[in-house]
Amino acid sequence: MTDDQIPPNGGSPIGPRWLPAVLVVLATLLAVVTTMTTWARTQALDTDQWVEVSGELLNEPEVQEALAVYIADELFTNVDVAAELESRLPDDLTGLAGPLAGALRGPTTDGIEKIIASSRFQSVWQTANRAAHEAAVRIVRDETRENVSAADGTIVLDLGSAVRDLGVEVGIPEAALDRIPDDVGQITVVESENLADLQDAVKVLDFTSWFLYIVIVAMYAAAVYLAVGRRRHVVRTVGISLIVAGLSVLLIRRVGIRMSIDAFVGDTSNKPLADLVASVMTVLLRQMGWTGVVYGLLIVAFTTLLGPHAWAITTRRWVADITESTAVTVGVCAGAVLLLLWWSPGQAFNRWITALVLVGLVVGGIVALIVIGRRELEADPPAPEDPTPPEDPTASHIDAAPVDVPVS
Repeated sequence: MTDDQIPPNGGSPIGPRWLPAVLVVLATLLAVVTTMTTWARTQALDTDQWVEVSGELLNEPEVQEALAVYIADELFTNVDVAAELESRLPDDLTGLAGPLAGALRGPTTDGIEKIIASSRFQSVWQTANRAAHEAAVRIVRDETRENVSAADGTIVLDLGSAVRDLGVEVGIPEAALDRIPDDVGQITVVESENLADLQDAVKVLDFTSWFLYIVIVAMYAAAVYLAVGRRRHVVRTVGISLIVAGLSVLLIRRVGIRMSIDAFVGDTSNKPLADLVASVMTVLLRQMGWTGVVYGLLIVAFTTLLGPHAWAITTRRWVADITESTAVTVGVCAGAVLLLLWWSPGQAFNRWITALVLVGLVVGGIVALIVIGRRELEADPPAPEDPTPPEDPTASHIDAAPVDVPVS
């Protein structure tokens, strides 16, 4: 009988036998919900994440083409290109102004697309996105400043200067560009008639994104504690449940993208672009889903390492032997923490409370493995090696007498 099969309190179980399983199931469902809310909060309210995703979108050729078409439409809608051409053509050729304006639309769009792909425009794009998102976050979190108004609950991404600069780049006269309305190139980012409700929703999202994480860890820990006599089995079940939760998130992401496109994109020709945008916008959700899978696999591997298999016992003893020094143990734990900081799985290090929980679980698992290995070494130490080499049964125990060799 292994240590986790020996129940405390004289063998009396703690609570109903079915309770650990119920806690694991509920915690797994909450894990899926928490992953979705954490993604929504991070994607919508983290400016650095927003700018990173918007930059990734701009690197996609399909998005560059769509943005070029939009800017070209803004230019040709607000600038009477035909009239500008007519004023510059000879009187007998003014009739060609309209056809020439139409013929210029394609090359102008192509030229704008090339400019959009340049690093200079990407810098303009990121600056505009950062300014708009920071203003939006301040409004929805009710942290408005003197230069930001929340009167109508509307925030726009202002590409007006970019539209004018691109107009100059493709050869449109500055006099014509000066007549462009001020609201050209403004894309609405946030528009809410019920701003107070949106602000309340953000507060709830901020709270649940970390509170439910603590609840999930507590429910899993309670399930393991109550599973007297089968704790290792329940820990392995927790690992499997995290794998299931991670795969569920990945499935929800894929199905959600498909259903959203079918529901909100009526033009079939726009669906590939919509799928691309949705895929990029949910990259973080995909990463979090795979993080859950990796968590689960690591827990399953850990419980297997605590099992009765000969190789597992040998590994535990080896780990206990090489970490006999306290300094080495501290170094191993520090290395694991540094690895976590580098990985930063599932945005866990964005909040100090979730970071402490994760670090505590990892360090606790390493220490538990070392302690178990040391106990096994103390209970059954390895047999000491005999320094005397074994005798050769073929060797003679009688010293041979020296033989005189005659010299001729």
